[in-house]
Amino acid sequence: MFEIKLIKHQDVTDQDIKEVINLKSKQWSFSLDNQMHWIKNNIKNSDFHILLLLDKKSVAYLNLIDIELIVNGINRKGLGVGNVCAIEKGKGYGFELMKEANKIITNLNKIGFLFCKEPLLNFYNSLDWEELEPKNYNVRGNNFKVMIFNIKYDNEFLIEYDGIIF
Repeated sequence: MFEIKLIKHQDVTDQDIKEVINLKSKQWSFSLDNQMHWIKNNIKNSDFHILLLLDKKSVAYLNLIDIELIVNGINRKGLGVGNVCAIEKGKGYGFELMKEANKIITNLNKIGFLFCKEPLLNFYNSLDWEELEPKNYNVRGNNFKVMIFNIKYDNEFLIEYDGIIF
C-alpha cells in the first residue's frame, strides 16, 4: 500500500533532502552538489516536497512550487509541479504521486501548472491536465509544453508566468 510523505520545505530535514536527491538521481544525472545548489537556490520555504512510499521506501518524488500567475490580467496563486520522477518506470508510481498532487492542488483551490516534453503529454492528460496552445500562454523559455489543471479556459484565455522553470 502506498503512503504519501508531504513536507513543507521549511520543515525538510537533511535526510529528506538525501532521499529526494537519491530519487532524482534515478531520472537525471546531476551531481549531488548541483542538485543541492538547485534546491538551495530555487525551492522556497512555502514549497512542498512529496514522496510516494511503498513499504516505507521512497519510490517517487515531485515538488510543488508556490507560484504567482497572471490569468487574463488577474493575479492568481498556483502550484507548479516539477521534478516528477520515480525509482523505476512503468510501475505506476508517478501516476499515484500525481493523483496526490492533483488532490492537494484542488483542495488548496490553486491552479496547477507544469512544463513537460511532448512524450509526457498523454501521461498528464490521463490525469486531467490540459495542454495549452502557445497562443494561450506567455512564459519564459521554450522547448516544452505548458499544461494546466483545476481551471476552466476558453479561446481568449491567457496565462502568464515569469518565474523559474521547475
